[in-house]
Order: sequence, then structure tokens, then C-alpha cells
Amino acid sequence: MHTLRVSTLLVAFLLVAPSQAAIFGRAFSIEEYKAELDRLSTLAGRAADDPTAADTAISELRGDWRVESSGQTFDVRTGALIDEFERAKDSGGREVVNDLQNQLKALRADAEEFEQTPPDPESTRSALNRILERREFHQVRGPSWFDRLKYRIIEWIFRLLSRFFGSSSAPIVGRTLVWTIVAVAVIVVAFLVLRAIRETARFQSVVPQVVPVSAKGWHVWMREAQAAAAAGLWREAVHLAYWAGISFLEQSGMWKPDQARTPREYLRLLPAESSHRPTLSTLTRRLEETWYGNRQAEPETFSEVSKLLENLGCRQA
Repeated sequence: MHTLRVSTLLVAFLLVAPSQAAIFGRAFSIEEYKAELDRLSTLAGRAADDPTAADTAISELRGDWRVESSGQTFDVRTGALIDEFERAKDSGGREVVNDLQNQLKALRADAEEFEQTPPDPESTRSALNRILERREFHQVRGPSWFDRLKYRIIEWIFRLLSRFFGSSSAPIVGRTLVWTIVAVAVIVVAFLVLRAIRETARFQSVVPQVVPVSAKGWHVWMREAQAAAAAGLWREAVHLAYWAGISFLEQSGMWKPDQARTPREYLRLLPAESSHRPTLSTLTRRLEETWYGNRQAEPETFSEVSKLLENLGCRQA
């Protein structure tokens, strides 16, 4: 014989007794039992104002109940409910009535739960498998062998640190080690960046900022341009060759030396009727394309620039 699971709130009201010792006044099906609880709840609502409603409920609760459903049977002791109806009739208080109705609702909820068929584990497993077969769960997996290997390595390091420094200080030492590695990495990256900047500057001959271009003779500029060309540094060669032309014109008295001019400003200093203007215009354009525009220079580019310098008058002796 099975017993209905009742809520903790109602343990004081429903006690299941062995079938041999029980004398039952009424027997119900599960549907009749729920209907009777609904009827008692209605009578409880009237008990505060109508004592006969409480008397009717008490008469129906005389003797314990037996409820049968789907081959299962449970027994209900009604004495506690009779006491509650007596209190409702005597006190006439709304609070007592509300408590009684809540107890009857809880009994009905337990009966409905008793009726529910337990879920089929196979159908539940099939539904779970269908969910896990969806596309969004394709990447869900347990730890791989590599994940387990990493965990073992970390665990080994932690045990090693604990052995040398003690288990309490191992987390602190571990954090210190991590930050030390990060600091070293930052220093290494900074060193590599600085070295790259210096190596780039080594190939970039910057126009002197404190002395005019003509302070270095155009022959010197030209030798440096030819050395860069021999090394295959064609952009550098074009760059140096341009300043060789500027140094030549400046030494020829075409303008007053000034270290702060740009290539376009040098071009504007030449009068429109100057025979050097077309050549310097082409030379300036080649510089802007290769040096400032980052266009790749070729041996032909340097050859063209060298011919332009000869047109200006820059001829090696």
C-alpha cells in the first residue's frame, strides 16, 4: 500500500496508518477526492459567517478516508481537518478560515502531483540527444588530451613551487613568476623595436638640420649616392642624388642657403625662365615618388636621376 507524499506544512494534519489498524469512513477515487477537497474549501469559506457550514464539513470528515488511483492507494487521516473546522466555527476569524483553505489547497496540489505519470527516462534521454545534435552544440566537448596535459604540467609546476617555497607561498611565487615573464617579454619587444628604428635610420640620410645642404659638397653627396646604388639601395641612392643637385645649385648661388626648406620650396626659388627649372622639377618629382611616396626604385630610376644631375651640370671630373 502506497502513501501520498504530503507537503511539510501538512505533516501535522495527515498521518498514514497501517491498513490493519485503520477503519475508514469513506473511499474516493482521485477525482472524487479532489472534488471533495474543493467542496470542503467552499464550506471553509462560509464557516466564519455560517456555523452550519462548518458542521456540514465536520460530519463529512468523520472517519478516515481512503483514496485509490491507478492501482495505488493512500490513506488520509481527517482528525486534524476536523479540529481546524471547529476552530473556524468557534473563532469566526477570517485568518483561521484562510489557513484552513490554504491547507485544503495544498492537499489538492499533492493529489494532482500524485496523479502525474513519472517521466520516461528513455524519452528524456532521446530528447537530450536531439538537443545535443544541434549545430550550436557541435563544438561542445570534454577536455582533450592536450588540455589534460596542460593541466598536469601546471599541477606539476605548482607542486614544485610548493616544495621549494611552501604550499602557502606557492600562489604568490607563481604570480611573481608570471609577472616576471611578462616584464621580460615587454623589455625584449622594446629592444627589438628600438633596434629596428636604429637600423632604419641607418639607411635614411637625413638632411642636416643645423647646417645648409651646401655645407656638404655635391661631390660628397654624389659619392654617397653611388655607394648606396652599389649596395642595391635604390631609394636611398635617389634621395642622396637629389640633395647632390640641390647642393650644386646652392653652391652656384641660385639662392641663399637655408637649412629649413622643403623640396618644393627649392623649386619655387628658381625663376620661371631659369634653364634649370625643368630639370629640377623632374628631379623633385622623382624624389617625391620614391622617397616620400614609397614607390619602389629600380636601377633605371637611379640612371634617370643621374642623367638629370648631368643636365644640371653635376659632372664628375
